[in-house]
Amino acid sequence: MKILIFEYITASSEMSESLQREGQMMLDALQANFEKLADIEVIIAIKEHFQNQLKTVDAAWIIAPEFDEILQYFCELVENENKILLTSPSKVVAQTANKLTTFDMLTAAKIQTVPTEIFDSAKRYDKTREWIIKPIDGAGAENTFLLQAENDWSALPSVEKTFLIQPHIQGEKVSLSCIFKNGQAQLLCVNLQVFEMKKRQFELKNIAVNFKQDDGRYQKLASQIASAFPDLLGYVGIDVIENETGCFVLEINPRLTTSFVQIEEKIGVNVAKLVIDCALGQTPFAPFQQTNSPPKPAQT
Repeated sequence: MKILIFEYITASSEMSESLQREGQMMLDALQANFEKLADIEVIIAIKEHFQNQLKTVDAAWIIAPEFDEILQYFCELVENENKILLTSPSKVVAQTANKLTTFDMLTAAKIQTVPTEIFDSAKRYDKTREWIIKPIDGAGAENTFLLQAENDWSALPSVEKTFLIQPHIQGEKVSLSCIFKNGQAQLLCVNLQVFEMKKRQFELKNIAVNFKQDDGRYQKLASQIASAFPDLLGYVGIDVIENETGCFVLEINPRLTTSFVQIEEKIGVNVAKLVIDCALGQTPFAPFQQTNSPPKPAQT
């Protein structure tokens, strides 16, 4: 099987340094996964020659951000060539890339999420509360602003595209790494995301992959999302905020996430193998054996 891997960010000089670093890490980790599989030939796509290279392969794996319909566009190119797409199809990429559409679909499915609406600079918001302002199709924490005081509003940069506003919910920032197929999901691991604030913007500082065991809540949530978004396929990341009142879904990422980089090391699972099995019709939902478990809490 001949597979084309295309990582958009590392080929784009206009992307931020942090995004380029994360893109390179994901590309390297995915290559390492494929190197352990027999009968697989991998080609790394060059942006300018992507469509010509696509014609020569059996399948393609796209690593790209959702904003500006970038991920959707490259998925459509693969679909138009009738090649096997090893990531979610363009239809569901469009749904999950638009965070307002995601909110509407989660709400319709009665999945707990964060109240979301279009940000209107002319509207009078309650400035005694904390708010999050973010692009409607952002990737990661890019251009995501935390407004905690009235002065923060006056320092908010002008927004040239559609932004959303959400109440800032305090809690543990958790991501779920999952495999999806045909309305089903298998949770791989639960990850802790650690952010720091720089000029009112979130910046990802660290990720603790497989930092705790699932007690059944996270697998249940992944399965609910699979039912609400049945076209999701392969590796998917889900970002949630968890506190004493519940688990609030923030985003659904139909692509590799930074957590993927450590998955094989932390749980001994080759994600590329699982995704190939998805694409070729073999079920990836049989229980798998982790080689490592999250550290147990210290006894007091």
